[in-house]
Amino acid sequence: MIKFFATVSIVAMIGMGFSSCGGGDDNPADKTTQGSGNEGGGNEGGGGTTVGDTPMSKSEQTDFLESTAHELITMAPASDFEELTDMAKDARNINSKNLDNWFGDIFEKTIEKVSETLDNSYVDSYYSSFYYTRNYKAAFEIANYKGHFEVQNGKWQLVQSDVDDLKFTFKDSKNDTWVLRAEATGPFKKVHMFALRDRNYEYSYSNNNNVYKSYTDITQCVISIPKSTVVTLTKNGTQKVKTTVNAELSDITGEEFDISKNDISVSVVVEVKDYKIDVSQVVYKHNNSANVSTVVSKGSKKMLTASVTSTLSGVPSVNVSAFTNNFDPHIFEYTEGNAIIKLDILGKVQVQGKVTKVHALADILENARKQRESESDFKSDIREANEHLELGLFYNNKSLKQANVYLEPFEQTGYRYTWNGSSSSYTPYKYWVWDMVIQFGDDSSYSTMANYFSKSNFRSVYGDIEALIDSYSKLVKK
Repeated sequence: MIKFFATVSIVAMIGMGFSSCGGGDDNPADKTTQGSGNEGGGNEGGGGTTVGDTPMSKSEQTDFLESTAHELITMAPASDFEELTDMAKDARNINSKNLDNWFGDIFEKTIEKVSETLDNSYVDSYYSSFYYTRNYKAAFEIANYKGHFEVQNGKWQLVQSDVDDLKFTFKDSKNDTWVLRAEATGPFKKVHMFALRDRNYEYSYSNNNNVYKSYTDITQCVISIPKSTVVTLTKNGTQKVKTTVNAELSDITGEEFDISKNDISVSVVVEVKDYKIDVSQVVYKHNNSANVSTVVSKGSKKMLTASVTSTLSGVPSVNVSAFTNNFDPHIFEYTEGNAIIKLDILGKVQVQGKVTKVHALADILENARKQRESESDFKSDIREANEHLELGLFYNNKSLKQANVYLEPFEQTGYRYTWNGSSSSYTPYKYWVWDMVIQFGDDSSYSTMANYFSKSNFRSVYGDIEALIDSYSKLVKK
């Protein structure tokens, strides 16, 4: 599923031209099949014409996507962030040892030892070893991190502690005053978030015996999440950056987060000069639905809009005890929800569609991977997987589908190492993989994403991207 959604993300980026800037296929025609040619894939044929209208040709779509990419790339020049990187460079030169110690001392005071067990040991006359597991619990209370810091003699110094916020003030090399301020307001909810694992060793020598002790330390971290958090960065009193996070966790009690019982609603707004990232809706309704909506804009212009909604059912509980070792990656294994996806780039390029029974699709693709050496079984799985997918490419928010997107099986050759007792060899074998392909609505051709969005097809876009990356790289290295 990581591969699948990563590929969907590539589709989302076609208007930006931010697919891989490496390699690309300089001769994509070798791998672009004319006609439908859909071996084992779903959505056979072309891309859904509308009476009285027809999809653009492949070449017309390439020109349109290229134009959209150029427009988007020019909207975010590196020069827009120059003063922030200059400030960051000056801030990095400030001695922060006092600050590190202050944060560390507060955190250390919250660590509580829960248990210690001897897992294994070995003892003889000259050597002894003992292996322990120590369990700790730590609470990150943002309310404890309050104070005003200023730079004095090149070092961060705590100048005021009886305050209700966290603030850092310093002057840069141009004598401009920068202030970073973080403020959190309650109510606060304690939620188990993750575990930290560390190893410590002790050695001692006594009575002609070398004693080694090994400790595996597991610290369960609980974070106190405020209802609202606001972080601002100002220059001479003018706002340059602002991040606002609002979290609704009212039905969570104690330190247990049970997704079969609890709901979550979070919104995040990040403002950087003229840019704004608005994650306006991250909502999870237990055993019912989940959705997220994001808008990236510059000034009044929306650069990218993305939204995903799904319906979840039969999701098991998650609580602190589930994190004792490692987080269970199959926690959503009973999910049979549907996902509706829409991505909009500059109001010109839209990728939209749906995925039905998300986990069933994940199971099918995993089964295909396990049967990748059986052509018939692999193709059968990919056909079934495509029945869960309905993704299309649209332009200018019109209902005319310009292209279909689906999965396609491809044959590859691998080599196995064998040893017969006296010699070794590498034996070739055939196996199958799937890739996401794009079928143009005029039935002119279909191609894998990598081959279509290659350097040869979008040479000028790749040039713009490389120039943009180079300008940001120079900015960071200043």
